[in-house]
Amino acid sequence: MPKLLTLLACLLLSMPLAAQSKKKKDVCTVCGEDPELMEAAGVINHGPFMFFKSDSAEVQNHLGARDMVWLETAHFRIGSDLKPWKIPVADKKAYRAELAEFAETFPSIDPKKTKTLDRWLRLHLMAWRMERAYAHLSEVFGYTDEQFAVTPEEQIFIDASDSTWKEDLAADYLERPARAEGMPNWVGLGRYLGMPMKFEIMMMHYEADFLETKKHYIGHLDPHPQRWHNTWRPPNTEPVSRSMWFGFSTLADKMKHDQHVHNALLHNVTINILDGFMLYLVEAPVWIRSGLGHYMSRRNSMDYNFYDLDEGATEMEKDASKWKPLVRKYVTKDDAPGFSELSRLRSFGDLTFEAHLCSWSKLMFLMEHDDKAFAKWIVQLKTDPNQTNNLDAQRKAFKDNFGWTFVQADAKWEEWVLETYPVK
Repeated sequence: MPKLLTLLACLLLSMPLAAQSKKKKDVCTVCGEDPELMEAAGVINHGPFMFFKSDSAEVQNHLGARDMVWLETAHFRIGSDLKPWKIPVADKKAYRAELAEFAETFPSIDPKKTKTLDRWLRLHLMAWRMERAYAHLSEVFGYTDEQFAVTPEEQIFIDASDSTWKEDLAADYLERPARAEGMPNWVGLGRYLGMPMKFEIMMMHYEADFLETKKHYIGHLDPHPQRWHNTWRPPNTEPVSRSMWFGFSTLADKMKHDQHVHNALLHNVTINILDGFMLYLVEAPVWIRSGLGHYMSRRNSMDYNFYDLDEGATEMEKDASKWKPLVRKYVTKDDAPGFSELSRLRSFGDLTFEAHLCSWSKLMFLMEHDDKAFAKWIVQLKTDPNQTNNLDAQRKAFKDNFGWTFVQADAKWEEWVLETYPVK
């Protein structure tokens, strides 16, 4: 061996093992962790931050070898282990258009040259998409960030959770400006459409990692996608609401296409946002939760539907991409479940395939008929404990905001379907 090579080999062997194996810092390929660019793009940081049952650093350490990437934006905290994804030829035009809009904020992205979404780009792109979904849902609910800015910021809740929860929040409440009309006066109401802390997302690739995460943090022994309500447990106080979390594994749920992942997020994060709207104290009727999830995901793609099921169930027996002709068929055959029937449903397992489709259609009809009445209706459902399980109270809320009985609304909806939905 030449003397120079021998010397280099000896130097390498004499180096400490840690120095030899030390990895180069993985810098974000989208924002480069540039403070000015991040601020302009609404990116807060790449962690660590409070997350799930602990924080992002602890979750990362628990998973060990998996090198996740993390991102915090105005309304979300996200962890990702998604792998790079190559854009199919058939989808290049659509992705080029989306990336061109995305690149207005992140100039490092060249839409024409981007053939693969690397893991940083997938993380940033999903966060950007979720922020847009959050903005749209805020419009649907009829509220803005400015209206929720009169509620406590996250740090006040964090400090209160380590001190005297009720007393601290009550004292803070008395010092704040009056809330917008329709907002409840609960002291626990937070800035994120009612939740104290930002919405959380965990996007995993490997089934085993996601299974371990669920097993370790919430005691669930299955790798199915999961929505979860994170709580605080302040001293001498019952558990109180903190944030809404959603996680999944692309391998476990066979999500091969980027838009499949996108739709899964839209559907489930939408339900989490609805659940957390005006604080997670009252759940909206199950058909509304599922229908709104379908509404948001199908605005993006009709090819990847997500059906909420009861625990233990695996998948919906039916599926279809074109829903409007099917709904029209149910109406013409008098097989469509009515508003009263849907309002009686108590669990996701009660939703048949037909109920899923009609829930989606009826919500779209109500929004298009009167978006302001729709927003007031949602607020009423989310701020009165009687609305979810009391059929009479649901009828009253419907009459109060739309001016119809359930029977009258069914007739109006059927007329709308027959006028606007295609036969095929």
